[in-house]
Amino acid sequence: MLSSKLLISSVAVLALLGFSSAVLGSAAPQSPSKLGTSMEEIGAAVKSIQATLKTPAEISKALPDVWKAQRAVLDAKSELPKLVTDLTDEKAKAKAGLEYRTQMQDLMRAFLDVESAVLAGDAKKAEKALRAADNLKSGGHGKFRPQ
Repeated sequence: MLSSKLLISSVAVLALLGFSSAVLGSAAPQSPSKLGTSMEEIGAAVKSIQATLKTPAEISKALPDVWKAQRAVLDAKSELPKLVTDLTDEKAKAKAGLEYRTQMQDLMRAFLDVESAVLAGDAKKAEKALRAADNLKSGGHGKFRPQ
């Protein structure tokens, strides 16, 4: 009698655990896309560069973050945002893809300008170029990221 109650209780607990893990497992966040990861890397690099540029004597320490941003832009350029890939009209998709990649080229140029200014030791010029890069990034989010 005791063993049958224990058996029934055990089965009920296992069933509940299985159901809970199935429900919770389906609610788990999806891993970020390669594009999303690249964009996060760009954002983190921009913040780090901004912090480093606040101390002009330490300007050369910004280079590794500038290079991280450039690599992330290159990775992001090889992808297309979901808003573009979801387009059904092929002409519109091609146009949007071209616009996205052109904007990513502009972003790369801005980070190359940041690099040139950092290498020259010109913190003011680096800050100006970084603001331009950040504005391009924000503008791209306005066009290509879902609201």
